[in-house]
Amino acid sequence: MTVIFSKYAENTGVGIPSFRYRLLLRVIYAAFILLVLSTFSGGSQAQSRDFTQATKSLTKQPGFIPFYWDADAGKVLMELTDFDSDVLYYVSAATGAGSVELPLDRGILKSMVIHFHKSGPNVLVIQQNLDFRAHGGTPERINNVDLSFATSVLASLPVISKRDKTSLVDATALFIRDAADVENGRASKHAQFKFDNKKSGFYPARMKNFTDNTEIETIASFNVSKPNVVVKNVLPDSRVLSMRIHHSLLRAPTGYQTRQADSRIGVSKLKFSNLANPITKDTEVSWVTRWRLEKKQPQAVLSEAIKPIVFYLDPAIPGDIRQAMKEGTLWWNEAFEAAGFKNAVQVKDPEPEMDPMDIRYAWVQWIERDGRGFSMGGTYRDPRTGEILGSKSRLDSHRMRTVASYYKSYVKAETKEGKTLAAAEIEFALARQRVLVAHELGHVLGFGHNWASSINERASVMEYPSPRVKVKNGKLDLSEAFAVGIGEYDKYMVRYAYTPMAKSVESKGLNSIIEEMHDDGILFVPSTDPRWAWYDDLSSPVEYMDESFEAREIMLAQYGPDMLQEGEPLGHLRDMKLWMVYLHHRWAIEAAQRFIGGMYHEWAVKGDGLAPTQIVPKALQDRLLSKLMHSLSPDALALPETLLVQLTVHPGLNREDMSDDYAFDQLKAARILADLIVTPLLAPKKLNRMVAFEARDPSTLTLPKLIQTLVRNTWGKKIGSSSSRSALLRVTQSVVLNSLMTAGADLKSSPDVSAMIMMTLSDLAEELEGKKHQDPLTKAHYQQAYRSIRLYLSDPVKYVPSREFLRWGEQPMSRYPAPPGPPL
Repeated sequence: MTVIFSKYAENTGVGIPSFRYRLLLRVIYAAFILLVLSTFSGGSQAQSRDFTQATKSLTKQPGFIPFYWDADAGKVLMELTDFDSDVLYYVSAATGAGSVELPLDRGILKSMVIHFHKSGPNVLVIQQNLDFRAHGGTPERINNVDLSFATSVLASLPVISKRDKTSLVDATALFIRDAADVENGRASKHAQFKFDNKKSGFYPARMKNFTDNTEIETIASFNVSKPNVVVKNVLPDSRVLSMRIHHSLLRAPTGYQTRQADSRIGVSKLKFSNLANPITKDTEVSWVTRWRLEKKQPQAVLSEAIKPIVFYLDPAIPGDIRQAMKEGTLWWNEAFEAAGFKNAVQVKDPEPEMDPMDIRYAWVQWIERDGRGFSMGGTYRDPRTGEILGSKSRLDSHRMRTVASYYKSYVKAETKEGKTLAAAEIEFALARQRVLVAHELGHVLGFGHNWASSINERASVMEYPSPRVKVKNGKLDLSEAFAVGIGEYDKYMVRYAYTPMAKSVESKGLNSIIEEMHDDGILFVPSTDPRWAWYDDLSSPVEYMDESFEAREIMLAQYGPDMLQEGEPLGHLRDMKLWMVYLHHRWAIEAAQRFIGGMYHEWAVKGDGLAPTQIVPKALQDRLLSKLMHSLSPDALALPETLLVQLTVHPGLNREDMSDDYAFDQLKAARILADLIVTPLLAPKKLNRMVAFEARDPSTLTLPKLIQTLVRNTWGKKIGSSSSRSALLRVTQSVVLNSLMTAGADLKSSPDVSAMIMMTLSDLAEELEGKKHQDPLTKAHYQQAYRSIRLYLSDPVKYVPSREFLRWGEQPMSRYPAPPGPPL
């Protein structure tokens, strides 16, 4: 300071007496010190004033993360005090897109753990990488794993002001973005989506705060280009998709006890790689995903839970359906009693003030779409531990209509046993709805599928059931159409996941549950086992085929105008009901195909005594192959003429029509069915497997035998004078020929498979060369087949025939592939 003032005096020539000079220096020096002190010691007061100034006109929403809604600026400000610690973050759809294949239904879309991290003038929102961990490792090992794998910064939030340890940030960037990843998700198969920040904003009515969770909702808009029919069908303006996206921030829970999962039982799993495991152990870790259930009376054999699992039913669910869904939900209590809990599962109607998007509630949603679609469970899990904290399950409203169509395809439109058709139809549909809600909430409780449970007489609601249609005294019997109650396998799952056990005895106790399940003969097998088949029924695939074929004959014989109400358009005979009759045996066919070239295999472990693998016995394969060939015969493919003359055009939109012409094309229907029978039998992996099995056991069903059987039952049949039978035989011959060509040219087929197919086709060409027939269509058919084979043999890959029908899952579900696929 002295230097500065001396320089000033020198430059200006001002002369100042020494005592006044020293006094002035002291005054200036003191003022300077006061200024410096006020800058540092008074900074917090200035920041406090800035903090207050920034929020003075805004209403604070106190709670887990306090926030302010700035309506004028269209921003959300948040108070952050806890940095670099776990926060659970969930992104959900609060409104749906209306189509099952986009798929953007209401409910959970993304789950993650985030940290708020200070970075200069900003706070970074960093998604943690939980796929790789050092669970149970030293701090140094944990840090080393953290340093070895990337994280993801979701947003950078500008710091507006600070007060003590609290930072006030503009959190808008975390919420106004493509948080659901619509641009790159499954919806991107149907159009190009680009997030539009200008058309997006907050939805204040759904922005709430609670002690342990903060809820923020936005309107997210996407500009759409190149939309296909899926998108066009559900958007009012196909250029823009707008939907509400919900963000839930949850305080990370503590005190939860994880439980080791086991591949031998179908509990849902949280998996990660634990790099802290000893080198003698695998790094993959699997924990059971489950709700936190604790007994009020820990020592009691049967006790109520401190906090039961309470499901709230969407107010939109109609009354009779609502009651059925309550009943199906409460089936699970029988299973939880086996684990020591009384009334563990409860179901209630929500109070008016309850918000379905509040993460604290397990909400059963009634989902409306443009057509039938899957129902789904949907859980909010702690990504760190697998603890289930809440749920938003999705129950498809169209399922009831589909099931009602089943009934209408089975029963004539007349009173039966004192009930009107409408009442019996509703009763039938409600029986299916009880099973459906038990199934979907089974997922929510932490359980996966068991598509082998039909072998054990409906041992699980986690199966995909189709109606059991029996034949009694020459008539259809629906008395056992759907299961009632929980299955035996379900009880084992609940016991495994939820039975309270001390950590010291848990491993032994869980293993004893699985051993008991095996001793009871209850199956849970890998999905590649032939017994793992959806929509099948009965313990024997042969028995199921016989029952399905017999019921189908009765259905085809009675199907016609008598299935309709008086005054109903005859064109309705061409809708879904016709599929359900004509393809009634479809699931029996699909189940049987899995046994051809199949192998039983178990989730076996050393010492459990289970046979790890067994090739399906030849006798069973032969019986099933014989029945499949029967289903491929012209008589089995035919639709009666008495029905064909009734199949006039549908008066409305009919997405389930087997024919794309106003005149119903019964030959196309036959091609669809023949393709369903033949193509899966000639799948390259199956054929490769059969070659490998023959090398191990020459007595098994072999690849040459399979191909010879297909050719003998189609090309080996003589085309006679009947025009209908001749046309249907040509259909099966073409399907077999095209399927053989496709398999032979498939690069996944082994050399032996390709060679066998090429030899078969070469032999067939020799038989066809110069073959004549008095019918011009049959003669042309022979000549075209000969030319196609010769051309194909010259270059199989180049001349492989195009596929007429896509398999299920290869085109949009709501467009109803030919034939319509799941869900039933």
